[in-house]
Amino acid sequence: MAKRISWDELFMSIVRLYSKRSTCKYIKAGVVFMLENRILCAGYNGPPKNEPHCIEVGCAKEDEHGKKLPAGSGLCRGAHAEMNALTNAHKQHVDLRGGVTVYCTHSPCNDCAKHLVGLGIKEFVFEKEYKEKEGKLAIQLLKRRGVEVRQFKSRKEVKI
Repeated sequence: MAKRISWDELFMSIVRLYSKRSTCKYIKAGVVFMLENRILCAGYNGPPKNEPHCIEVGCAKEDEHGKKLPAGSGLCRGAHAEMNALTNAHKQHVDLRGGVTVYCTHSPCNDCAKHLVGLGIKEFVFEKEYKEKEGKLAIQLLKRRGVEVRQFKSRKEVKI
């Protein structure tokens, strides 16, 4: 008898699939907001609707020589996956308050973490750690506010 994949494996497979919509040169992120194993909303990192993508006009976070500018330059034209998912939820009148688990390809930045604790999410599950210094600050903020934070470690790659 075939073994079913776990809920974590299922949701991480979904966020990986969403991340494939990203046009960012550096980070391809996807996210789903879950309540009782139901998807409430999802998103991926990219620019606002009808704005040009980096693959069309070049990366705004690179200087004229193609060198990546430091984090926090404020020049990125994309919104993070979490922010795009929140926007999608708002447009559809989806209530994200209370008991929500967020699955994401990456740990959050500090700004996204602030919004997530404001929502009162209960858990944040990520696969890859956001390496910038603010990534560690974001995880500390989530934990300080009572959010369970887990890094997903796949025992095997789940094929989609």
